[in-house]
Amino acid sequence: MLFEVAGYLDAVTGACENIEHIILYANYSPCNEAYHCCVSKIYNFLLKYPEITLCIYFSRLYHTEDHFPTAVWNREALRSLSSLWPRVTLQRLPGGARQYLLCNFVSGIPGSTLYHPTPPSRTLADGQN
Repeated sequence: MLFEVAGYLDAVTGACENIEHIILYANYSPCNEAYHCCVSKIYNFLLKYPEITLCIYFSRLYHTEDHFPTAVWNREALRSLSSLWPRVTLQRLPGGARQYLLCNFVSGIPGSTLYHPTPPSRTLADGQN
């Protein structure tokens, strides 16, 4: 919905002509599966608005594990999108950011119910990403 032609971001960029940077927080990384085609829509959006840079923070990779039939396609689409760096940045949410975002931007979520310490392996992986 965000990157559809005549979708939300099209409307916003049309109304606010001076937008230079968009930061998107998502549960999953964008995919390019047949029914979603998010990466293709992102490419088309970026072609239409060459002055805009995009940073996508995500919690998890979407269907990139080998047991998914679309894994190869999704991994290749993410590599292709990340090749647009520095105009496009794909990053895993750093440890602690998920809780902060939920507590401050989602209504009805008390902070005490969200505490899950970040495992050291995750922290290390985030640093490498």
